[in-house]
Amino acid sequence: MLFALKFQPNPFRFLVYTEWVMLTSCGSLAVLEAIAGRRLPLQHISVLMLLCVMGWVLPTGKSSVKILYTFAQIGLIFYGTTLGYLHILPTLYLIVFIRTCFLFGMIERWAVGGMLLVLFLLHQTSYVQNMTTLVPQLKEQFWMHLVAETLMFGLGLFLVLMLVNTLLSERQAQKDLATAHQQLTLYASQAEELATAQERNRIARDIHDSLGHALTALNVQLQTAVLLWQQEPVRAEPFLQQARRLGVTAMQEVRKSVQALREDNRAEQSLTETIAAVVDDFRQGSGIETQMQIIGQTAGKSNAPMSAAIVNALYRIVQEALTNIYKYARATAVTVEIETTSEIVRLSVVDNGCGFNRGSSIGIGFGLQGMQERIAALGGTFTLETEPGRGCRIGVEVPLTTIVPEMSSS
Repeated sequence: MLFALKFQPNPFRFLVYTEWVMLTSCGSLAVLEAIAGRRLPLQHISVLMLLCVMGWVLPTGKSSVKILYTFAQIGLIFYGTTLGYLHILPTLYLIVFIRTCFLFGMIERWAVGGMLLVLFLLHQTSYVQNMTTLVPQLKEQFWMHLVAETLMFGLGLFLVLMLVNTLLSERQAQKDLATAHQQLTLYASQAEELATAQERNRIARDIHDSLGHALTALNVQLQTAVLLWQQEPVRAEPFLQQARRLGVTAMQEVRKSVQALREDNRAEQSLTETIAAVVDDFRQGSGIETQMQIIGQTAGKSNAPMSAAIVNALYRIVQEALTNIYKYARATAVTVEIETTSEIVRLSVVDNGCGFNRGSSIGIGFGLQGMQERIAALGGTFTLETEPGRGCRIGVEVPLTTIVPEMSSS
């Protein structure tokens, strides 16, 4: 049933009001002519009111309902033509065409527009034929008037079609923009969650690398001091002092990690000085012969920018590598090499320890995974070369032109 169907408001209220103004004008003309003829055109006014009400809402759903709605309007106009007032016919057809543009696609719009043009031409031809019969001497003028009105009506249909298409395109663009805005909001939320997760992982790596190194070295110093205390207490004193210093370092690292949870603003520092400090600590704490070699330009003296993020990442990698060497490698010699050019910085940590099988899980823990993550975040490359009994080499290359997110700088 028609009354059970769904309807939608006209999407553009100003067009509804425009239709009402046009229908009111048609009704006013009818009333003025009726007054001159001393009769009230109730039927004609009723047709105009029905057309006015039908424009308030538009049908949705099946195409058959939309077609029925359109033909119902055209039927009302046809009925109105039997009452006269053909001079308002173009206005009524334009109103129907405006509504049609909201109901159908482009092909259907052109089809309805063509049908309305044909109907208009038939009505006007019949009118001109009747008038030329009454006034034969004005036959040529009537036909010229018909041609002019037909051209104007066709132009009106075309302009209405272009106007409605523009309005519908703009409306769709606004919907697409709103959808895109919602998607961007969602993506921003997801990006924020991802950034938070990455920040947590970064802080977890920092805590593992810094505290793991400091506490491992502290444990070594205390074990050595305990062994020496029973036999040579005097020799145990330097190890206790070193353990105390490492304890202070561990506390400093804890404070840095806690501070990193609040803000991520680390001052730039020299790469060679930073690496040299951790190498000296390892040499003194482990007793393993450790060398540091600087090749090419050094950080702080080259023209290439060295961000705090790169310095920190390489520092943490050296720190973790030395910690793993002490724990697992049973090495007697370690070499840390840094090469800096205008475009890239290379780092390698080589030991002569027992090495390990890369296919096994031994030595492939959170520390090595953290190294890989740090270098990947900087757009660099990480290599691991090792075989059982042949030591281990960790190699890193980081481009100095990498744009590093601020959150990765600690």
